[in-house]
Amino acid sequence: MSDNPTEQILEASALLNAQEPTPFPLPVKGLESLIAGGFLGVEKTDWVFPGLRERVGAVLRNCPVERLVNGHEGARPYRVAPVSTSASTRLLQACGIAMAGEPSETVLCFIGQGAAATGPFYEALNLAALHNLNVIILAHQFDLGGKNAPISQQVAGGLAAKAESFGIATSILDGRDFDAVQAAVSSARKAGGPHFIEASLD
Repeated sequence: MSDNPTEQILEASALLNAQEPTPFPLPVKGLESLIAGGFLGVEKTDWVFPGLRERVGAVLRNCPVERLVNGHEGARPYRVAPVSTSASTRLLQACGIAMAGEPSETVLCFIGQGAAATGPFYEALNLAALHNLNVIILAHQFDLGGKNAPISQQVAGGLAAKAESFGIATSILDGRDFDAVQAAVSSARKAGGPHFIEASLD
């Protein structure tokens, strides 16, 4: 496998999709910098709550691809949580782990913009702010226009602005820039408390 983290993500995705993963295969092309930067921005002792696509990032923790075939199993002892098909529910679960964890630990949660159209998203932001949780929310945003998920019909306003309304620190960056993603996640981890990173993929 390549030494380049983003190439490792693409290679792992191809291997995973060739094994008929559960619940179904998903491409990660275009998300590789976001995934690699997120996983490498936190410590291996931190929990990661990925989506179906982002779970391939576990290979950067030396997790075998075979362990990722069933997305609902998670990957122990690599601290990669089982995948919830509901991003907003996944965020609530991440907050729960952050509440139960050690003060030195951080939880990273990947979500897409669709999560912001559901109630649990705002419940999770409230929990994170209320309890000053060490949770980093890495939200990718892209507009598919009239294809499948036009953002203008899902979410009013930007994602980061919603987190700011709860007093949560935010960052906005280019999700295709691996260095920017890794630096933002690492900086958020060092700062402690909740942090919301809005990563554009357009």
